[in-house]
Amino acid sequence: MEEEVDLKKMKTNKYKDVGTHRVEEIFNEGWNQIEFIEAVFKEWIKLNQTILNELYMKVTGTDRCEGDLDKFSLWLVDNIYLPIYCNSSDNIIVKEFCIKHFGYSNGNIQNN
Repeated sequence: MEEEVDLKKMKTNKYKDVGTHRVEEIFNEGWNQIEFIEAVFKEWIKLNQTILNELYMKVTGTDRCEGDLDKFSLWLVDNIYLPIYCNSSDNIIVKEFCIKHFGYSNGNIQNN
């Protein structure tokens, strides 16, 4: 019987943070708002790759394998982005950068 994992109850403190300095470096690369948000999330994934792979195995019952990037990416968006990453300090830092530099407000995304 596969163990049920409640991702919404998982604590975010076991994950590594990208941090303000690296977020600022990513911002200075010149991305537009959507690309910036994606770049920081990708950096967060790289920092937490081992723990994410272990969680993926626990939840899906299968190991990561060659060529599963699309399946893994969908799993990340469905199971990690909202319940875990969006509750992290990195997401707060990204929102602050988007407000300051892209005019983000009330959920509006700017493409400049």
